[in-house]
Amino acid sequence: MVAALLGLFGVASGAGCGGTDTFTGSNGGGGTSATGGTSAGAGTTGSTVTETGVQCGMVTCPVGALCIAGVCQCGTGEVACQDGCFDLSADPGHCGNCDHSCKTGQTCESGQCGACPQGTIECPQACADLSADPTNCGQCGKNCGSGTCVSGVCQCAQGQTLCGNQIGCVDLSSDPKSCGECGVNCGAGTCVSGQCQCGAGQVDCGNNIGCADLSSDPNNCGQCGEPCNGDGSTCSSGQCVCGAGLSYCQNGGCVNLATSKQHCGDCQNQCDNNQQCVNGNCQGG
Repeated sequence: MVAALLGLFGVASGAGCGGTDTFTGSNGGGGTSATGGTSAGAGTTGSTVTETGVQCGMVTCPVGALCIAGVCQCGTGEVACQDGCFDLSADPGHCGNCDHSCKTGQTCESGQCGACPQGTIECPQACADLSADPTNCGQCGKNCGSGTCVSGVCQCAQGQTLCGNQIGCVDLSSDPKSCGECGVNCGAGTCVSGQCQCGAGQVDCGNNIGCADLSSDPNNCGQCGEPCNGDGSTCSSGQCVCGAGLSYCQNGGCVNLATSKQHCGDCQNQCDNNQQCVNGNCQGG
């Protein structure tokens, strides 16, 4: 069984990576190997079929790859991408290279995205029938929202209002993203009779921010419009906080004050270009 499976993947027989290796089967076509194989064989002795990549030495193989003699191997004709093994000549999600995807409706032939099907035109996100596509109605990007597209014109249901190309049809009495008026956002709140209603512990920040809990909202931490700057930071008790060993610096996010050249020992304490930050002190230079 092992020899047969190795032959399917087009690699020479060899030792695997150990009894705990796992393998997602590959069918070698159209990139479908990345989402789950159905092969009855196991990659190596003791392996099981799974939808996660196998551990191969110090790395994890892409989904669909085998670990052979310490090297990740995809099926014949496939290439290892970060999200799995794919046939770059035919997979519309990885056409020509791992990072290039065709638009919805296009096929991939010989590594090139084909033309849109007859009756559709190429819009930025998809091949669209402008006469009936509610997200590209009459022109690319014209969104009917919860309405329908009839002969290239957005049609709203009774009680709805057409709020322009990007919002489409909405019920201004209950839509939390267009409450009372087009584009008025209630944020974490609800829209009741065209008015934003904030829940317990929330405040209305207005300015299309809407309702927010200033004690825990990372986009409005401590006060309206005051975001935490990413890097894993969260908002707790109205303060931006970081994980163990890291400190939060305004305009810097989560940093290690012991090693950061831009925030050495304290936020905004920047070392000279020829210095290093060692244990929170700028040294050298």
